Amino acid sequence: MFRDQQKKKTAHVKLTYPSMDVFGHRIYLANNIFQVQINNRSSIIEESKLVAINFHAIYNNETMYEIMKQWEKKLFDYTLSTENDPLIRVYVTSEGLVSEEVRRTGILAMPLMGITFFIILAFTMLTTLKKDPVRSKPFESFLGVICPLLSLCASFGHLFWMGFEYLPIVTVVPFLILSIGVDDVFIFIHAWHRTPHKHSVRDRMAETLADAGPSISITSLTNLLSFGIGIFTPTPAIYTFCVFISTAVIYDYIYQIFFFSAVLVLGGDREERRMNAYFWWKYEPLKEETKNKKNKGIGEAVNRILGKILDVWVDFIMATWSKFLIGALMLTYWFFMARGVMQIAVGLSSEKLFLDDSPLLPLVRLQTNVIFKEGGQVAVFVNNPGNMSEPDAVPEIMRILRRFETANNSVGAASTHMWLLPYLPYVGEQEHGSIEFKYRYLPEFFKLMEYRRWSHFVNLGNHQDCLSEKPSCLQKFVFSTGFHDAVSWSDRLALLENWREMASEYQHLNLTIYEDFSMYSDQLLTIVPVTESTVICALVCMIMILTLFTPSPVTIVTSTAAVLSINLGVFGCLVYMNIDLDPISMTTLLMAIGFSVDFVAHITWHYYKGEFQSKRARIRHALAGIAWPMFQAGTSTMLAISVLALVHAYMVQVFVKVVVLVIFLGMFHGLVVLPVVFAALPFTKTAGPQKKKIAPLQMHEAGPIPKKEEPESILEMKEEKKKTKEEPVEKTVRSAERA
Repeated sequence: MFRDQQKKKTAHVKLTYPSMDVFGHRIYLANNIFQVQINNRSSIIEESKLVAINFHAIYNNETMYEIMKQWEKKLFDYTLSTENDPLIRVYVTSEGLVSEEVRRTGILAMPLMGITFFIILAFTMLTTLKKDPVRSKPFESFLGVICPLLSLCASFGHLFWMGFEYLPIVTVVPFLILSIGVDDVFIFIHAWHRTPHKHSVRDRMAETLADAGPSISITSLTNLLSFGIGIFTPTPAIYTFCVFISTAVIYDYIYQIFFFSAVLVLGGDREERRMNAYFWWKYEPLKEETKNKKNKGIGEAVNRILGKILDVWVDFIMATWSKFLIGALMLTYWFFMARGVMQIAVGLSSEKLFLDDSPLLPLVRLQTNVIFKEGGQVAVFVNNPGNMSEPDAVPEIMRILRRFETANNSVGAASTHMWLLPYLPYVGEQEHGSIEFKYRYLPEFFKLMEYRRWSHFVNLGNHQDCLSEKPSCLQKFVFSTGFHDAVSWSDRLALLENWREMASEYQHLNLTIYEDFSMYSDQLLTIVPVTESTVICALVCMIMILTLFTPSPVTIVTSTAAVLSINLGVFGCLVYMNIDLDPISMTTLLMAIGFSVDFVAHITWHYYKGEFQSKRARIRHALAGIAWPMFQAGTSTMLAISVLALVHAYMVQVFVKVVVLVIFLGMFHGLVVLPVVFAALPFTKTAGPQKKKIAPLQMHEAGPIPKKEEPESILEMKEEKKKTKEEPVEKTVRSAERA
């Protein structure tokens, strides 16, 4: 018809734009034909570069669904065969194909979990080895890395048993849990090595749990609450992600406290019997001091070097000029981050769901740049039409139609699909001039070949009701009109809200607004409120947990401010990394909020629990106790996440960037900013009953040397009293564990 010049010129068929006439019937083409060139005088189409054909299918059972999937697959395969066709290039998309392509992103990332596991395993075992084959813990480290895997199996199995579906966004959960679990392993092992060797395994385990238990409990609780808040979001993907990660955090905590502590007890029993850490059946006798003198000298030299580094670090923290330096640095940091937060854009794009090599990407770009710009249809469902025979009923419907035709970005009457427009003249023909609405002609009207297409716009009731002129004949109907120039999702959301506002004025008709991509636009409404509420709830949870574990105004206020500062940095950097605030980035931000608490909680707990009078000794004790495990934890997490950089997908890349950013900011705040703030503020510890505290650090091969001011545990106090009776008190050198 398009190429037949005679039919082009006939009065019965005019291929005009945006509507064409076919034997007196007007058909709107702007939803199907794009990038059109027309004759300025006749408006007849001369060229079109893009044609879109929509197929609608109804499948109400599993068999029809499978047939539909096979049809989609065959059509998709055909489009790939036209890739090099010089005349025409065919693209196809559907809800099923989009789901498959998004699922492919998750499937591609899953094999990397094995690589991540071996990298983390190697890092954990290497950084926990010691020169002494008795005190080294290779097998304990191995089983510690196994703990997160066991928690993943338990949590995923539990949720699958409950009927939860595996979504592609859940792919990052194993990487997160592996990082969280290994962090706890570092803290546990470090706390174990700090206990006196001469104590029994039972006492050493008690001291280890007293030292590491509260720190791990604080971070686990805050992680659980931060992710748990996301369960209440209306976005299904975020809800599913938060359910999976929250359940996995619970299981990981259980395995760390009960399983890994039992592993440490077995290792302690082996250590007490002086069995080799690599060959458990091999006994390692105590070496004579003369044979061990060389190694001891090397160990003490390394201890002195690391102790000197720690002293320099503490001197910097305690210096007055460092407080001004950090203050100026933080003010500059807050300025630029706040500026970034003010500029952050809420956006959404289908391109972000796919891999960079996805065959659906060209069509998605055509949708965004061409189809969204030139045309679209909004459908208005009238769910309660009432009695259309009343004098004001039809005029009211037509006034509503006119309002939508003249709304912002509307194309106008030429784009309207309304079954009443041909039906009322048909009634006039049947009534010989009168065009008052009648129900009795509806069934036969929709059976006529030329009007059959309008039958999809109405939902008729009983045929007899129509003949009897009962309002129940017409139960529901829909009309649509076109709009254009709505490319960005924010523009489409503004139109959607405008349409809904108009529909809300006619509550007696129960109008429903539908647009093909309204489900994506609606997500923009929840992103900002959910993000704000999550940050607020995380801060509230942080305050409650710190009040429980560290009931000091200084630690509570400063730690909460540090968490807020870290999250300000993460949110502000999104702009500088060209990342919009969308459901994908919001999910990673939920994770970042939980991660930011970890670094702050560790240093805060160790600062609070120290039994020292001077702030310098208290800060030194905190850094000696947690700095190295924090560094191990941050490094291991970045190693675990860096593997995902091999996946070229926006969803994964945003996850990697945010994790690396929050680790860097968390370590900086935990190891530099908070100690400087603690040094600047007065500290008073709430008096309470005598509690058993961590024993003083003992001589290791290498590590920073905290200066002993007073015994840190009841067990050590007893040992000190015993020593004073037998010999003069000697200077005790304590050191933190070397990697």
